[in-house]
Amino acid sequence: MTRQEFLEELQLALQGLLSQAAVRDNIRYYDHYIREEMQKGKTEQAVIEALGNPRLIAKTLIDTTDQYHRAAGSSYYPEYNNREGAGTGYHSGTSENSGWYGGGGKQSSWFRKLLMIVIAIIMIVVVANLVAFLLPILVPVILILLICSLVFGSRR
Repeated sequence: MTRQEFLEELQLALQGLLSQAAVRDNIRYYDHYIREEMQKGKTEQAVIEALGNPRLIAKTLIDTTDQYHRAAGSSYYPEYNNREGAGTGYHSGTSENSGWYGGGGKQSSWFRKLLMIVIAIIMIVVVANLVAFLLPILVPVILILLICSLVFGSRR
């Protein structure tokens, strides 16, 4: 799959489910990302393979976009709206709203929230599995100790 095919498939998957501004911003982001990775020496094919299926990326973007942003049609990638890169889709890396680049923009904030939710879910699942594993062992042990304390405790 070429960069252009990847971007077209991503756009088709996002179209109608996100605002036009969000679709445009996501396409610009991934176009920029692919070009940037190619400048680092990776092949177009390797970058696209590493990204994965554009339809899965689209589903993730749609699932993580809250209702307010979709309805408002706001832009999710402020680095494409800064003065230096306005309308070009390319980021110089100097904007204070550098988002994915670690500057703490809107993406960074929602990404941290999403990460915290995922970590909390994983912790709940691990604790639940631990309890489910130990419960069949602990219940008989507790019952035996209770019976022993009742039997031997009444002899004193």
